[in-house]
Amino acid sequence: MIFGQNLGRQTEKAKQGILRYIWDRKLKAGDKIPAQAELSRHLGLGCATLDRAVKSLVQDGVLESRRRVGVFVRNASPEGLPGRSIGVAGLLLDTPHMFNWSMAYALQSELQRNGCQCTMFPFRDGYRKHPEFSDFPGLEYAVGQGGLHGLISIADFFPDKLLSGLENAGLQLCFSGSPALADCGVFIDTVGFMLESLEKLRERGFRSPRVLVGPGPLRHFSLPRLAQFLGHWPECRVPLDDLYLEGYGLEHGRTAARNVLALPPAERPDCMVLCDDIIAQGFFSELVRRQGSRIGYMPPGFCLRNRNAPIDFPCRDVVNYEVDCRRIAELTVRMLLTRLRTGSGEPAVQWLLPAPEKTAAE
Repeated sequence: MIFGQNLGRQTEKAKQGILRYIWDRKLKAGDKIPAQAELSRHLGLGCATLDRAVKSLVQDGVLESRRRVGVFVRNASPEGLPGRSIGVAGLLLDTPHMFNWSMAYALQSELQRNGCQCTMFPFRDGYRKHPEFSDFPGLEYAVGQGGLHGLISIADFFPDKLLSGLENAGLQLCFSGSPALADCGVFIDTVGFMLESLEKLRERGFRSPRVLVGPGPLRHFSLPRLAQFLGHWPECRVPLDDLYLEGYGLEHGRTAARNVLALPPAERPDCMVLCDDIIAQGFFSELVRRQGSRIGYMPPGFCLRNRNAPIDFPCRDVVNYEVDCRRIAELTVRMLLTRLRTGSGEPAVQWLLPAPEKTAAE
């Protein structure tokens, strides 16, 4: 990745290496950096290249050279001079996806806070379950040119094809947000939210729930645990195949509402678990639209809510559980940078259970 004054690829690489050293060791203004011979061994670059890089960073105001004493940090957090270049893949541009966009923004901010340059690689033509390099314009070229040190995915796809290409390039990949079939990432514990919600609904005496959820790998995590849970809930009148309803976005919520209203009143769900606030918005809004001024059916429910872009619902009895994109981004960036610093390829998965929304009284 070329940046700064374009002094040549090796010199720019050496500048990035020195900046990474400063960031990784959390050096502060006034701290001394190692002698060039030691840095040369650490970064695998020649002393002449490092000398040019140090002189350039002195001109940039990042380092300070003191005659016969050494080289010291002058500015530990310089703007515009990244130590690493990290890609973020999976941004959705076709229709509003507030959680996806919130995650992208949070990751960009957190990467910049940690001295990294962030490059977005959105889907070319919308979400695909089994994406390849060609589905993210510019990604294959950036990887081929060695312009990325790591990659974060914010899409919940099946990553087998993409992973094989990244492994061949020796690139570290972490997933962030919605569950994916990967061995490295920070994921929302959506299944934990489902089970906790269903348990609370069972305690309140409900017997006919539905779960509305987006499509993707989540079903691989959800269905076995839901089946086990239902085995201990004999009063539940809904089989698993009818309880777990997959769909996409606002239209899935609207379709679910229309299907529910088409049922006889006695067969309608008596409660809802909504694993996506956009789906919930479509569901509750369609119930209001279809019933007009006389709203006779509005089931209570539990809903996953994006804390960073909250949506209100026309329902009197909804318990919101919040997902904090900033916290997920913080943990994901920490995980990826740790893997880059240590060279570790060991599995590292962290699940975050959403927390109930705090009321004004709390």
